[in-house]
Amino acid sequence: MHRFSAPFLALGLLFPSLAAAQSRLGGEIIVPPVATGEEQSAQADLWVMEVRFKPLRMITVELTDPKTGEKKPEFVWYLAYRGFVRPLPDRGNANQPQNTLDEPVSPPLFIPEFTLVTTDTPERISYPDQVIPEALPVINRREKYDYGTSVSVVGPIPPAAAPGATDVQGVAGVAMWRNLDPSADRFTVFLTGFSNGIQVVTTPDGGTAVQSKTIQQDYWRPGDQFDLDELEMKLDGESVWIYR
Repeated sequence: MHRFSAPFLALGLLFPSLAAAQSRLGGEIIVPPVATGEEQSAQADLWVMEVRFKPLRMITVELTDPKTGEKKPEFVWYLAYRGFVRPLPDRGNANQPQNTLDEPVSPPLFIPEFTLVTTDTPERISYPDQVIPEALPVINRREKYDYGTSVSVVGPIPPAAAPGATDVQGVAGVAMWRNLDPSADRFTVFLTGFSNGIQVVTTPDGGTAVQSKTIQQDYWRPGDQFDLDELEMKLDGESVWIYR
């Protein structure tokens, strides 16, 4: 697994205004856009977002049982995020790009994917994020922000803008999970779709596989399965860019 270090920055509390798109929201962690010269030489159309996400949180939501139609309270875990495309250094066209599996998508699309994986259970359990319509307005009221779902935010990536520029466009969404194993104390969340970077690798059987540039963030929870508390969710190390 190829890693690129991307230290996170703890941020202060500032007002959550949609008009001030680049203002830091309270509790956000910044993952800077990282792209090596090797990556840019291999992929001429490479773009990478600066990603800002809040701590992994939990909220109780009255969700409708699809079988009975009755509402009952459930825990919904969620991760609120924002993304801004940043310009990468111009390295010219000295080398012919290597990652040319398909013609570039025009315009490039933002299609986020989030996977939460338990890492301390007897078998790792993988949870893709879900669209939970009843939870979204509850989360937005709590966060005082207009986040979209992983479906509603899909669309052309915003134009690249340098930090501090005016009239900046970005993306803002929330990943949601339910029915997580309450006995798990360690998790990894993978955030994909914030770059179009790809890497072709050789598999053990001699074939090839395509890996996507992804953000990895580890968490740990020192509590127990009988008293779930979002304040127990702790970052376990720094956010890193990887390929997976």
